[in-house]
Amino acid sequence: MAAPAAARPADPFTVAGVPVDASADSAAAARPLAIAEGQRRAFILLLRRLTLPEDAGRLPRPSEALLNAIITGFEIGEERTSATRYIAKITVQFRPDAVRQLLQENRLAYSETRSRQILVVPVWQAPDGNRLWEADNPWREAWIRRPEADGLVPLAIAPAAVDGADAPPLDRLLGSAEELAAFARRRGFDDVIVVSATLQRQEPGNVLVEIYPFHVGSADFLDRLQTYQSVGGTMEEALTGGAIEIARRIEARWKRSTVFDLEKQGQLSAAVVFGGLAEWTRLRATLGAMPVIRRVDVQRLSHRDAQVVLDYYGETGQLAVALAQRDVVLEQRDGYWILRERKP
Repeated sequence: MAAPAAARPADPFTVAGVPVDASADSAAAARPLAIAEGQRRAFILLLRRLTLPEDAGRLPRPSEALLNAIITGFEIGEERTSATRYIAKITVQFRPDAVRQLLQENRLAYSETRSRQILVVPVWQAPDGNRLWEADNPWREAWIRRPEADGLVPLAIAPAAVDGADAPPLDRLLGSAEELAAFARRRGFDDVIVVSATLQRQEPGNVLVEIYPFHVGSADFLDRLQTYQSVGGTMEEALTGGAIEIARRIEARWKRSTVFDLEKQGQLSAAVVFGGLAEWTRLRATLGAMPVIRRVDVQRLSHRDAQVVLDYYGETGQLAVALAQRDVVLEQRDGYWILRERKP
């Protein structure tokens, strides 16, 4: 059975499922300590999600006053207690405007645009044969267990398939870009990355795995990902480290292609094409809700099209990428810009 369609972009200013664990004289006394620590960790995860890797050392520290000003609320789940210990998971919501202001005041480039979900197909190339659909694929398990995977690029890991029609032979799938793209589309994805891992060395305390990423789809930022060699003391460490690093590189590439440069501002006049009032209403609401767009000026409106002027941050290519994640296409026809909804 095909997987459901890829998820739409979620709220980048909510950090979900942060584990907390604190001890004190009682569980009741440990609870506020755990919550405070969880909020600090969520703040750090949020800033790392939005900013570039090279700016990690310049991120502001989460003081109590700052957290009080920037957090709108939190939710707690999976609570467990003992006489002196409190364990839970916390989801923290942050104020978007306050976060943006904080980043701008610290002169930190940032992106808040989430990409559409990407399908990851992990192929394990071992001496005893290649594995993809098999349940005992250790490379897939490494992708599933990698920590802190909630970034701006949601990655869906291809599961062990049981439907033969949806699980083509590995050599056929990897031997044809068209076959691979069709497989991804059947599962609801526009882009797919095959990450093949090969065991190169397995000595006690010294394991080397070589990883080869290959992308099929329209997302340019996923092209030409470099081969990576992951080293670990155990097979599990080498594979987990490799999954974390490839995911980090994907995330960094996306942020560099969508990062806000507030000092660059552009203006673009475009014809908006739509099939009726409901479609125009959706498009207008989408444009107005995007932080990359500073202003939308509707200059003309009819029953089937409109003329708008967009004031936006960054460059035209970045605007087009941000719009694409909201299922809006920005393209040129005969020298004129056209905006339209993306059709299935």
